[in-house]
Amino acid sequence: MTEPRSLAIAKDRWLTDARAYNLIWLGRWLERAESAARAADALINSLLDTASSLGVSPPDPASVAAELFLRNEASSVLQCLVKARLTATQIAPVELMAAITDAITEIEALSPDALQTPQQVIDAATFVIERLSDAARLIEDEWFGRETLTDEEVYRRFAQQQ
Repeated sequence: MTEPRSLAIAKDRWLTDARAYNLIWLGRWLERAESAARAADALINSLLDTASSLGVSPPDPASVAAELFLRNEASSVLQCLVKARLTATQIAPVELMAAITDAITEIEALSPDALQTPQQVIDAATFVIERLSDAARLIEDEWFGRETLTDEEVYRRFAQQQ
């Protein structure tokens, strides 16, 4: 049986094809969750502004925000985080799964009533984005952590590339 192809990402750490695949999907789900949170923030504000400028009644911000954060089975922030956590179980350290679980728990605790005003939506989006920043830091530290290089080492590596 042949060894799976792999790539060294740090000393004594190997990234196999399966791990790379899971890492890519983990990144995709986390990015989708962050994009949905940012979209909720921008969409609520633009819907309210557009409706008021057109003189029409705006859509219910709570229902739009609930759809983006909770209800949409394919692309809500909650579903993206659930899928990210499932992918993380294959490759991630416990700390990353805990960070994702904390975000999921907080979002599940949201009710449509907690997303009534643009400020509440901004607060929810900010919370999600902060948790995802924490997750990104954990990924960077665990998989791609780099030692701090001295100026001499940076110069030596630069010179080797020339």
